[in-house]
Amino acid sequence: MRRSERKKSNKRNVVLFSALGAVLLALLFLPKDALLMGSEEEPKKEETNKEPKHKVVKLQPDNESAYEDEEREKKEADNQDKTKKQEPSEEIGIDPEKEADKKKKAEKAEAEKKKQQASGDKPVLNEPIGTSQTGTHTSSYDEGSVDWNEKLKAIRLATGLDENMTVWKIANGGGPQKSIAEVSPNKKPNEKYTVNLEWVDEKGWMVTSVQK
Repeated sequence: MRRSERKKSNKRNVVLFSALGAVLLALLFLPKDALLMGSEEEPKKEETNKEPKHKVVKLQPDNESAYEDEEREKKEADNQDKTKKQEPSEEIGIDPEKEADKKKKAEKAEAEKKKQQASGDKPVLNEPIGTSQTGTHTSSYDEGSVDWNEKLKAIRLATGLDENMTVWKIANGGGPQKSIAEVSPNKKPNEKYTVNLEWVDEKGWMVTSVQK
């Protein structure tokens, strides 16, 4: 290598080393915050990228309101059931108020007749004795039935006989709502009474005539 070329090479090396030294000095004298800023910016970008574009908000149900609604529905259903129970039944055609009035009238009529018997007065004929039966009436001749017992009651009130009277017969009196009976005082078979009865709707049996 020639001397001139060697000198040029040395000069280039000197320039490169000088430039490298200047860079190192610049790095040493730079503030620390400037170096950290670059390192902190990258994580922020990563965190921003990780966040979802749209946030999904789940609304929790209002348990207390739901409970109150359920309780209110139960109370309304209970009130409707109670109202239905209190209303008269349309299917069987029974009105509780009318039934109560019938029973009161029957009890009043029976009390008046007992009062007449106790005072010795002759019971008035052509007056229904009252009844506990409801609905369509069918005359019954079965001993011990409600209708049979109410016939006997009407006969006793009309004749003044007691419960020990002898019943010879109770039969159809010429129609589905008419009956005829033959009775006598206890142990007096010769003193017979012929009693004609007729049914009055919702009021019971009525004695129309008594023959001794």
